[in-house]
Amino acid sequence: MKSTAVWLLTALTFLPIGQAVAADLKPYDARYEVQRGGSNYGEAVRSLVRNEDGTFHLHNETEISFLFLSDVRRYDAQFSFVENQVSPQEFYFKRSGTGRNKTLHVRFDTASQQVIEVASGAPLPMEWTASLIDEASMLEQLRFDLANDDAQEFSYAIVDDKGERDTQKFSRGEVETLQLPYGEVDAVRVQRIRENSRRETLFWFAPAHDYILVKMVQRKEGDEVATLLLEQLN
Repeated sequence: MKSTAVWLLTALTFLPIGQAVAADLKPYDARYEVQRGGSNYGEAVRSLVRNEDGTFHLHNETEISFLFLSDVRRYDAQFSFVENQVSPQEFYFKRSGTGRNKTLHVRFDTASQQVIEVASGAPLPMEWTASLIDEASMLEQLRFDLANDDAQEFSYAIVDDKGERDTQKFSRGEVETLQLPYGEVDAVRVQRIRENSRRETLFWFAPAHDYILVKMVQRKEGDEVATLLLEQLN
């Protein structure tokens, strides 16, 4: 893969009850083209797999190259999906390429109500809440909520790829018809709500395809940073 979607975002557990509910979070394998200024900027993959025991594995990877710069980002998450909620178990992030490399691997310990750094065994200094999820699987929760909740705004407490707690908020927009490498797709536009930020992030999720992410645009001070476009979907 070639790409650098430095902002792109990226699962395994036990589903003790509600197998029918878990089925509403449908697995998929999606391939994306990353563009900037209408030119190819790289590519990305995002896949959700359900294991035999009902657990989920989420994998998200982007590779971007521009002139002499390169950026590869990988997100993996392990989680269960119980009573319409993502319940994270592990979150792994790795960044490599031009500049400083970075790795984060944490597990969510519900017994001690802590987020534990796997390498050191030490808890991260953050407040625990039952709804806390990782940055990668948050989009799976948003995807499910868009399909099953009429709310216009959504808010999630997350652990981001820096190992810090954050709150991300989103606003539902209109359904738009998109022309993608995949073909023509109707999708719900969703905007991340940011306060006092020069960055703008927009997502599009397709109802006819189980609300899978089909497009993403990031801008900074009005200028395009990168655009993610669905190319293949299984």
